[in-house]
Amino acid sequence: MDKIQKINTRSKQLEQELLGRLFLNGKDVIAVSTLIKSEEFYFFRKEFEIILDCAINNKNVVIEFKGNNLIMSPFMETLSFRNIEIICHEIRETNNARKIYSILEESLKEIPTTNIFEFVSDFQKKITSNVEKTNIEKSDIESLIKKYKEQQEFYREKFRNGNGIIGMSTGYYNLDAIIDGLREEHLWIIGGYSSVGKTAAALNITSQLVKDKKRVVYFSFEMGQIDILARLIGIMSQESGISILKGFGKKEEETKKAIQLIRESNFAIHSFKSDLAELLFAMLEETINNKVNLFVIDFIQLITVKGSRSEYETVTTAILELQKAAKRFKVPIIVLSQISNEGAKGDSPIMTFKGSGAIAAAADLAIEIKSDEKDREELKRKLIEGEEVRMKWDVRKNRHGRVGAIEMYFQGRSGIFRLLTAKEGQIEDIEKEFKLLTVKETVVEIKKEETKKEETKKELPLPYYNQDVLKEDSDEITTKDIDDVWDKVN
Repeated sequence: MDKIQKINTRSKQLEQELLGRLFLNGKDVIAVSTLIKSEEFYFFRKEFEIILDCAINNKNVVIEFKGNNLIMSPFMETLSFRNIEIICHEIRETNNARKIYSILEESLKEIPTTNIFEFVSDFQKKITSNVEKTNIEKSDIESLIKKYKEQQEFYREKFRNGNGIIGMSTGYYNLDAIIDGLREEHLWIIGGYSSVGKTAAALNITSQLVKDKKRVVYFSFEMGQIDILARLIGIMSQESGISILKGFGKKEEETKKAIQLIRESNFAIHSFKSDLAELLFAMLEETINNKVNLFVIDFIQLITVKGSRSEYETVTTAILELQKAAKRFKVPIIVLSQISNEGAKGDSPIMTFKGSGAIAAAADLAIEIKSDEKDREELKRKLIEGEEVRMKWDVRKNRHGRVGAIEMYFQGRSGIFRLLTAKEGQIEDIEKEFKLLTVKETVVEIKKEETKKEETKKELPLPYYNQDVLKEDSDEITTKDIDDVWDKVN
């Protein structure tokens, strides 16, 4: 028996098994309709549609089957009591296997002797566009409440352990305080005029995740793999990446440590996948092979879309697909983008990106990188000569929280963005202050939790930043309380 026969045999058994369960308990029909589509039935699509119609319109399924000259006995013979969600999942898997087999069979007949890369790209696109996702999002209130409680407990546990933000740290504590860190499924846009430091900003955030042993997959459509790697090593060792690459680096130990951390985090760089279909397939491949904590796309205006008739259509299609990808893979995505000429002229109240207004609309969070240096030639000189330039990361949009500007200094040669110190105009020791606030709030929450456990079994609220709570309860916090938690965050 060849492969396709095995797939079909298994598919038929599964469809019969599911329909047998639906005959046995009609109450399951509506729930199953949210887990699987009728198009995913290869052998018994009509039967499933009749059962679904009977459930919706309160018809007698036995009469409807007889009226359509269908018999019920094959389904009752394969009756089982397995989990319905698992059966639906397996039906979809066999359906996907059949689609892939068919695509492979057709592709084998069409293998060319030239333009192999284009052929492979088309093949990948067919696979990604035809294979159905195996887990359907649940939307009923009970499932949502369960998911909400699980997420609440996850955040509460993080808070107890001294981590005062929901997502992953960017390495900049005042930025984390505004945005609550890098969060799953969120789409970030980092925008700015040409050569203002967008790639450096993304690599500075990447360096923090690498230090935290998080996996980052970087897609660079402008710079090569070695150039991106050299810049990341430079940022992590606080030295010019180009100098290190040329063999003139002076911080040998720091460089070795940076390379080791990058290796351990399983960091990956792609530089030849600017076609949208190739990009999405590579993202899928990376998530299957190893858990990804962050994708970086550098930059969106260089993505291509086959058949697109304009820059607007290309950019709009790309950003909307990346928005879907963030949710599908449950991974944050940072997309770098040029800003429009209008946006580069001055302090417009609206952040506008080059190519399409859909970029700003799709973003969960949008940051514009600006220079305080008004003279662009002077800015270029400072960057080339290695002088620090005062910059601003302006959070212009935040769908889930506050907005605000972060003052930075940028060193062009090393690519390092650093926060301003107290003398330079920023809050004194920002990192320490943010951690101390987190510690105080953690102690307050733990004490409140212990008290409520004794008084009531009601569920605790989500931890949150609230100065009034701190003032009100601060007299209950001892020095030992703070020291105990401070040890966890240092």
